[in-house]
Amino acid sequence: MTLFAKTFATFGLLAAFVSPSAFADTYRHIDDLASDIERKSRQIEKETRHYRHTPEYRHLVEDARDMRRLADHMHDVAHDHGSLAHLESDLQELDAKFHHLESVFDRVERRAFHGHGHVHGDTSHVKRLLNAIEDDIHHLQDDLRSLRAPAYDCPRELVSRPPIYSAPPARHWDDHRSHSSRYGYGRGITIGGGSSRFTIRW
Repeated sequence: MTLFAKTFATFGLLAAFVSPSAFADTYRHIDDLASDIERKSRQIEKETRHYRHTPEYRHLVEDARDMRRLADHMHDVAHDHGSLAHLESDLQELDAKFHHLESVFDRVERRAFHGHGHVHGDTSHVKRLLNAIEDDIHHLQDDLRSLRAPAYDCPRELVSRPPIYSAPPARHWDDHRSHSSRYGYGRGITIGGGSSRFTIRW
C-alpha cells in the first residue's frame, strides 16, 4: 500500500469516527436554538397585549405567531437530522420574518410616541427578547455554515499527491548522431531499440 493510500485510509477512518459525532452535536445545537427561538417567540406573542390599542396590533400578533411556527418547524427538522438545504431555507425565512417583525415593533413605538395609538406599560423587555432572538439566529447561521464546511481539515503535506515519474523523452535520430559524434564514432543512424537496435555509421 502506498503512503498516499495509507494516509487517505487513515483520514477516512478519522472522518468515519469523528464527523458523525460532530455533525450530531451541531444538529443538537440547532435543535436547541430553534426551540429557544420558539419559546421566545411565544413570549413575544403574549407581550403584544401591550400594543392592543395601536393600529398594528393584529399585524404584530400574526407576525409573532408566524415566527413561532417557523422556529417550531425548524426545531422538528433539526431534531430529525433533516436536510441541510431545508434548514437553510427555513432559517432564511425565519431571519426575514424576524427583521420584519422587529421593524413593525419599531414603527409602532415611533408612531405611538407621536400619538398614533397607545402602548401600555414598559416594553423594554420586548426589545430584549428581540435582541436575544437575533443572537440565536446568528448562532444558527454559524452552525449551518459549519455543516457546509469540510468535516476536518487536513494539512496539505499529509495528503500530498504521490510523485509522478515521467518516462525519459524518446530519442530522435538527430540525438543519436550528436551522441555518436561526441564519443568519436563519426556520423551514423540508429534504427530500432533494445536488443534489436543497430547503428549504421559513416
